[in-house]
Amino acid sequence: MHAEGVEALKAQLATRFRQLQAESGLSGTELERRTAHDRKNVSAIRNSGRLPTREVLRAYDRVFGSGTELADLGERIRAAQKAVRLTELTATAGMDRPGPDHAESDGEVTETDRRQVIELGTLSALALTTQERMDTAVAHTTLDELEADADEIARVYGSAPHTSLLPEVGGRWRQIRDILSGPLTPQVRPRVTALGGQFSYFLGRLAFNANDMRSARRFAGLAARYADEVGDPVLTLSIAALRSSIAYWRQDYGKALGLLQAVGQVSDPYMDARIAAYRARTFVALGDYQATHVELDRMERSAGTFAPRPGETPVGPAGVAMFRAGMAVALGDSGMAREWGPVAVEGYSERGGDFTIEEAQHAQMTMAFVHLTGGRDAEPEEAARIARGVLSASPEGPTHTVAARLRQCAGAFVPAQRRLPEVTTFIEEFRALPAGSVSE
Repeated sequence: MHAEGVEALKAQLATRFRQLQAESGLSGTELERRTAHDRKNVSAIRNSGRLPTREVLRAYDRVFGSGTELADLGERIRAAQKAVRLTELTATAGMDRPGPDHAESDGEVTETDRRQVIELGTLSALALTTQERMDTAVAHTTLDELEADADEIARVYGSAPHTSLLPEVGGRWRQIRDILSGPLTPQVRPRVTALGGQFSYFLGRLAFNANDMRSARRFAGLAARYADEVGDPVLTLSIAALRSSIAYWRQDYGKALGLLQAVGQVSDPYMDARIAAYRARTFVALGDYQATHVELDRMERSAGTFAPRPGETPVGPAGVAMFRAGMAVALGDSGMAREWGPVAVEGYSERGGDFTIEEAQHAQMTMAFVHLTGGRDAEPEEAARIARGVLSASPEGPTHTVAARLRQCAGAFVPAQRRLPEVTTFIEEFRALPAGSVSE
């Protein structure tokens, strides 16, 4: 490596820095404010001058959102500079000058030896910087803090507005992605990989709730890769549940069941009831009512009260009642629906460990369907009143699955019922939802 090679790398760094700075629209003064590093560093980089410290380049990468691009260029420049210094040292020691008595072949061997020394010096410099990067890769965002963030997101996920969760989850997912793009010690990597899977899962679930199935599939696929590496059963089962849900709500019931059966050998008390419930609803859709009841019984035996963990929400007492009532409606068992529906609504009103706004609204929609059954005893206006309550409780708009239930309800009223004031109002309010919020 010659001096001009170092300068070429510096010019490459300068060019890329100018591009990133132009794209961000940040001046040197603004970069100084955001990173707390002197703006003279900006001038040094732009003019191919003194190479700033590693911390400065990492700070600019974070501001520009460029991963480790600038820091990596910095490492290449440092390695090149060390190679140049080594070349100068070996030249001073006479290693590049064969003695007058050496044959031509001896000169070739000496030249080969010199290149090997230079190459080893370059590689050893890179080995040193790689170790240094491993030691500092998570210095600015501790894993303890990120794990605490994942636990907090799991705790509030069911009740927090998803528009406020998205930037929180997305920001942490970006941090993990940047950490994983650099070298990590074997001791640290499993923790970082688990966090990558958890935040990817949360983003997939948020995308699913927003009816962005393309993004939901992508995040679920990425989360599955992380889960395969760390072998976390809760994460593995949560991803399977998400993928099955995507297929289920697209009415691809065979695929939905297959995705659940594919993790049949994986088990965790936190998730077992949820997986059984999802199998039950799929068997209903496939017309296998005996298997439905088997899975509902398995769900109830596995249900319990758990502290929230990153992944799906566990099924507790309210969830058991909600799924039993929902399956009863699907099976046309009005007696069972009337028995379990009120239990589910009351259970979710206590906002226990298995509470989510989405499933509490599913419980309410089940009661709306209960009021639509019974022939002459049907209470269509009460059904419409409940559905309107669900609509008004969703200022951000209902989730994808709740919107589907509202659509089913709106389509279940017969012509004579549609003339009733409460029913007419519900249907009008439902139709006023923003385009896309009620699509399949």
